[in-house]
Amino acid sequence: HNVSQLDQFKALADSYGAQLRITRLRPSGRGADTWNELHPTNGQQREIYDWLMKHGENVLTGDSFFHLNAFGESLPGLNMCGAGRVVCLIDPIGDVYACPFVIHDEFKAGNVRDEGGFSRVWKQSDLFLSLREPQSAGACASCGSYDACQGGCMAAKFFTGIPLDGPDPECVGGDGEHALSIVTPGSAPKPAMDHSKPVTLSRKPVSARR
Repeated sequence: HNVSQLDQFKALADSYGAQLRITRLRPSGRGADTWNELHPTNGQQREIYDWLMKHGENVLTGDSFFHLNAFGESLPGLNMCGAGRVVCLIDPIGDVYACPFVIHDEFKAGNVRDEGGFSRVWKQSDLFLSLREPQSAGACASCGSYDACQGGCMAAKFFTGIPLDGPDPECVGGDGEHALSIVTPGSAPKPAMDHSKPVTLSRKPVSARR
């Protein structure tokens, strides 16, 4: 774990006149193989929260840590899931996904090469329009911290097999641990790994010359 190295990361960035960006380890991409053993404990999440409360105005986090708002005061930064609202991902073959961490057909909104291009996907896709609607609190409806954490990260829930209206797997109130315990082993969706476009390579004949 590198939670204890946050001060060193910031000092390194400062030494180059750069702004530090930290992000949450999500169970997607290569993170899917290591999340169970590497994701922060609840105690480490508290350390991250306290550190961000102290340094967050000068550190970029995107929408990585809004689930930690359940500890108390809201952190600086984007305090909501930005998927399909303020962020998306365009992969190498033009497919548009709601978030860089949910590269899966269920969260594919379209392709930039389709009629209307990216503008049409962003403004009119059914997926993005649905994500911009108020979301159900689901299993978190009775939790007093829901307004602060908004139920947590969609990608983290999806790739650990927790329903999207369930608690974040790293819920600081402990509800994520119970939700994970009732997920059938092997049932969690797998990230789609290959986003390259197949091409056929051919060699042109070369004439011999003197």
